Amino acid sequence: MYSGFIVEEGDVDEIYAQPRHPYTLGLLRSIPRLDLGRQKRLVPIDGLPPDLLEPPTHCPFAPRCQFAVDKCWQENPVLENVSPQHRAACWVDISDVKVHVLEMEGAAA
Repeated sequence: MYSGFIVEEGDVDEIYAQPRHPYTLGLLRSIPRLDLGRQKRLVPIDGLPPDLLEPPTHCPFAPRCQFAVDKCWQENPVLENVSPQHRAACWVDISDVKVHVLEMEGAAA
């Protein structure tokens, strides 16, 4: 969940192996890896969460998202199937991007 919206849901193993929402990817990149010790720096999610007193009409993660496109600022996406047991609410398909990011950081399992 992000700002009161479900942004991704599904089988835990699939979400950890193939996150499909940029927020989920950011959360996974910020988890300490005990097997790597201090070799890997944690990657914070830049920016601040939105003010929930004035909920956004666009994707609430857009201001913090490195993959945001124009449509992200126009409307909030709904959950869509990305596989039979996995749904995500994002206008951008990060499936190819996230693999490279995780592999470059040595976090691919």
